[in-house]
Amino acid sequence: MMKKSYLSLLVLSTLAIPATADTSIDQMFSQGTLKGELRLFDFTRDYDNTTNTKHDTSFGGLFYYNTAKVNGLSFGTSFASANPIWTNDSDDVYGLVARDAAGDHDNVNRLQEYFVQGNWWDTQFKLGAQELRTPMMNPHDIRAIPRTFRGFSAENKSVDNLTLSALYITDSMGWSDNNFVSVKEAVQSELARAGVIANVADNPVYALGAKYKLPFETLKTEVELWHYRMEDVFNQTYARVKLSTQLGATNLYLTPSYLTQQATGEETGGSLDTYQYGFHLGAKLAGTDITYMYAKTGDDTVLTPWGDEKIVIQQVYQSARAGEEVNALRVAYDFEKIGLSGLEAYAFYAQYDVPTGTEKDFNETNFSITYKFAGALSGLGLRARYALVDIDQGEDFDDLRLYITYKFVLGK
Repeated sequence: MMKKSYLSLLVLSTLAIPATADTSIDQMFSQGTLKGELRLFDFTRDYDNTTNTKHDTSFGGLFYYNTAKVNGLSFGTSFASANPIWTNDSDDVYGLVARDAAGDHDNVNRLQEYFVQGNWWDTQFKLGAQELRTPMMNPHDIRAIPRTFRGFSAENKSVDNLTLSALYITDSMGWSDNNFVSVKEAVQSELARAGVIANVADNPVYALGAKYKLPFETLKTEVELWHYRMEDVFNQTYARVKLSTQLGATNLYLTPSYLTQQATGEETGGSLDTYQYGFHLGAKLAGTDITYMYAKTGDDTVLTPWGDEKIVIQQVYQSARAGEEVNALRVAYDFEKIGLSGLEAYAFYAQYDVPTGTEKDFNETNFSITYKFAGALSGLGLRARYALVDIDQGEDFDDLRLYITYKFVLGK
């Protein structure tokens, strides 16, 4: 109650100060911005043997409203919706929409964000429900609705090329949740999916991050470092370096990264002690982008209840399992180079080698084609993705995802 009183006093005090910019309090809402994206998605997963087909078709979207700033203060909110259409009760729920008590497809309609934001001293402060974009807490937008979080965030850019960040997060919502759950419950759910039952400590997540672009012209370099801590559960540290250089008409790039996770304190989430390291190595030339990826994971599976920046992220699987080694190759092409603006495609193959006695080795092959319209249909996008998963001495399956999206912006 005391914290809420302080917050109310801060907001009222800030608004009471005469506006130094063109925007006045009465214009705060009328000069706000509304943007959104309508989404019609259709996901199907078909198995070769006895596992039942998973299929969802959802229609909905994301709608974001932000007020104009008055003395650096603004407010924001967003609404997210995913509603099942053309459903077949014999199919299992894929995960675009919610699952009701009977196991059938159900709607997801929720407030995605609601926050107060202040911009002072080269720093953005945000309190409330918000989408985060950090390596291990992010929207992870691979379903109808992205992940979102509740708490406090701050981002400072006082020094050229340097961004400093801080987080205090208490709650999160996954892709098909209708309500926020504590970060404790999110960790417990992630562990339960792995067959581990735990009574996780009810503590928030703290995080500090830094990103710095080095002032090099020939070799462009960006360094990023993050540390996340959930007391009596686990710590994780993430480091990444982005390197790129131009060699004639070819752009060469290398992105190594390293992640560690260790249980901490009373270890209420289990005795986690693992790592993941690897890199992306690639070249871009004449619209073609070729990337080789390598990832190696430590003795425990990487715990990622809030989105992640794993090294290999495919349509179905990602580099995460205990002791796993992944080699992958991705070839992408932008058809703008031959006059077909808006058309892009890629093929992506990865081999996942898992230690004997834990899980089966497998490989996954992805194909994707995307088209973004221009002119009178600007904002409309179409995409089709197809994955083939081949599991050694296991049940193979294919995964088809179809997307129709329409983005729009109203206001400033």
